[in-house]
Amino acid sequence: MNLGFIKKTIMAFVVSIFLGMSVFLFFRKFDGSGAENTADVKLISLAIWLGFYLLVLAIEYGVRFLTRIGKK
Repeated sequence: MNLGFIKKTIMAFVVSIFLGMSVFLFFRKFDGSGAENTADVKLISLAIWLGFYLLVLAIEYGVRFLTRIGKK
């Protein structure tokens, strides 16, 4: 099996999880503690989720960069 296809499939899966969770965070009416979500709270939740996702991407591309340097 082609390794590039596997990478693209996994990346598409991760992006779909990110988008699905973003939609969930934006459209839910109450958070986990039972407090009502206002527009400001929704935007803060999305910003935190985006920050976490960017951290995961930074780690992924950092590892990919370091493994390519190690091969040379």
